Amino acid sequence: MKIKKTKFKESGYVSDNNLKTSRIPGFYRLSVEQRLAFLARSFNLSDEQITELRNGNTLRIENAVNLVENAIGIFSLPLGLGLNFFIDGREHLVPMAIEEPSIIAAASKAALMIRKGGGFTTKIDKPIMIGQIQILDLNNPDSAEKALHLNKDKIINQANLVHPRMVARGGGVFDIETRILDGAEGIGPMLIVHLLFDVREAMGANIVNSACEVVGPVIEKITGGRVNLRILSNLANKRLARAEFTLSFEHLATKELSGEQVAKRIIETNRLALIDPYRASTNNKGIFNGICAVALALGQDWRAIEAGGHAYAARNGQYQSLTTYTIKNNSLHGKIELPLQVGWVGGVINSHPGVKTLRIISGIQNSQQLASVLAAVGLGQNFAACHALSTVGIQKGHMALHARSVAISVGVPADEVERVADEMIRRGEVKIAAAEEIYHGMQRLPKQKVRRLPIEAYAPGKVVLFGEHATVYNYPGITSAIDIGLKVHISYDPDGPRFIKPKYRQVFPIPGSDRDVRVFSKAVELALVMYGLQKEPIAIEVDSDLVPGMGLGSSAAFSVALCSALKRYKRINLPQHFNNGLFEDVQRLESIFHGHPSGMDAATVLSKGVLWFRKGPPREILPIRMPCTLAGFVCLVEPGASTIEIVQRVRKSRQRDPGLIDSILDEIGSLTVDAGIALGTGDSVELGRLMFKNHELLARLGVSTPALDRAVENLLDHGVLGSKLTGSGGGGAVIALVKPETQYELMQELESEFAEILPFTLGSSV
Repeated sequence: MKIKKTKFKESGYVSDNNLKTSRIPGFYRLSVEQRLAFLARSFNLSDEQITELRNGNTLRIENAVNLVENAIGIFSLPLGLGLNFFIDGREHLVPMAIEEPSIIAAASKAALMIRKGGGFTTKIDKPIMIGQIQILDLNNPDSAEKALHLNKDKIINQANLVHPRMVARGGGVFDIETRILDGAEGIGPMLIVHLLFDVREAMGANIVNSACEVVGPVIEKITGGRVNLRILSNLANKRLARAEFTLSFEHLATKELSGEQVAKRIIETNRLALIDPYRASTNNKGIFNGICAVALALGQDWRAIEAGGHAYAARNGQYQSLTTYTIKNNSLHGKIELPLQVGWVGGVINSHPGVKTLRIISGIQNSQQLASVLAAVGLGQNFAACHALSTVGIQKGHMALHARSVAISVGVPADEVERVADEMIRRGEVKIAAAEEIYHGMQRLPKQKVRRLPIEAYAPGKVVLFGEHATVYNYPGITSAIDIGLKVHISYDPDGPRFIKPKYRQVFPIPGSDRDVRVFSKAVELALVMYGLQKEPIAIEVDSDLVPGMGLGSSAAFSVALCSALKRYKRINLPQHFNNGLFEDVQRLESIFHGHPSGMDAATVLSKGVLWFRKGPPREILPIRMPCTLAGFVCLVEPGASTIEIVQRVRKSRQRDPGLIDSILDEIGSLTVDAGIALGTGDSVELGRLMFKNHELLARLGVSTPALDRAVENLLDHGVLGSKLTGSGGGGAVIALVKPETQYELMQELESEFAEILPFTLGSSV
């Protein structure tokens, strides 16, 4: 069999991903969101693809019903990435779906060691599958066998009629083999025909089966026998994959053992697997831990791969290891050889959305590269196990993940699992009872505060007093910063930079909250690039008193606080007054949240006061000075809606009926001018009247809801000066303006009628 060596330059396969290296130090320490942010940035994945990966719903039930019979749901497995793989000059992140602890970590560790010696090299056979045809009831099997070979071309031509396009691509049946086997008692001898089928980029099961079935009648006519079984063989020994590596002794040494000692111990371990099936079965199971995890993630028939691999391990009459190790020139040389019947087209590969995404991440371009990756992972997995068995023992590698599993099983919260697991390992008691004892003890102790660098930035939230939606069409708006907000903390993290999932007050379940976290993570990624901090050892945390989705300016406050904190980290002095440079930085981040933000939220948060705003050009940002203090509160009414969706709704309404919508926007614009005068003169009564009027206009615009309308009416009944929805509408919150001396009394009266009430002083952002 001619063997083709897959080399990057010779193959012509060029990956279209942006992955520069699969070596990502500290990846396991990153939050899931930062890992996903890395993948999105590196492979240009969509928000939908990232959400599917995060939530484990890459395969939906509507897809599953077309893949299996009697479908009732989806069963998920943990999905991780094997890192550090350098194979035939190519970098690969390797998707692995498996439930067993330590498999992915072991594969990544082995790949890291092996890349020091130049990585893996592979040799992959042509994609030849074997189809078997069983012929019985023969008077003279030898004569029948000769007849088959004399009529070989006729058999091949008949087989290739089924798949003309495969033949056109250079594939199809090209030869036959025959064997005569003794049958069992009462059956007699049987003649076996092997169709040798080049399946190109396919795994080949269905096309080989079709070819076997179509030649059955022809073979019966040639031999005079009876054709029974017609099916492919999963012992694909014409389709072997080989991977190998060379690692010098210096890269094998541990604290206790020299590299030469480690290499000799690995040879001894491997020798047992070559002569003893009891050891070989465990050895090869470990190999398939890695191979099948990758095969499953990439839509391959992992059961066929494993069956063929085990059969090949017994090809010499005794079951033995699929790997061999030797010592040459002060180096350990590792090698694996096994059949790998994989495909890059057809079947679940083209019908499973998640597999399509993982193919992008893997950087694999075709079936030969896939076989190379599987072989390298199998060899790496085996090397990791043999190295551990020959040095520290296998349990040490398993212990950390096992300890985490035990901690999770007794209900330890996610943010405490690591501490409980570490303590169990320190004690040498990885048991349920120990986990419960440690966790209960931790609950009785005060939590230690994390030492942070002296960097913290605060930004207030905001409310829109007048002019929502009209500002989109260049009418003025009036907004105010409020005295609740959020803080961004920057602390030291040797594996940073990383973004820790933000801690926001959450009153209602927020649809798409996972996607929202993803958007925050994208904003952090952009900010790190803007300030040249992509490699800084820092962690970024957010603590917020703002409830997202309520029109309180969560994203603007986050953007302002983040930019301010990062500037302080770089020792850039922040101005005490409004700064255009910082405003533009914040706007870049705001564009991630809102597409094309007007700048009103960013300007309000930066000004920390009451603001007159018009987006322009020219842009108008003017502070409004008030002669007296005004108080108010925000009433959280119902879950909020997407700002972008509500703005688009108004835009579509304007396209359908421009006369009506423009007249409403004109009224809002005029009303906003009157409100500016009332604020400047301290006329709270007129201000309240205008707030109610503004709400009525927003309701006519179609952005209010029955719940918001009822809330405004309820507040009017309680004697507030004025009330209206705040923000884009479609849900969310209403604001009320009240006399300062009645603020808390009214809040107590209304406490049971709203999900939450947040007080503010107009223009204050202390």
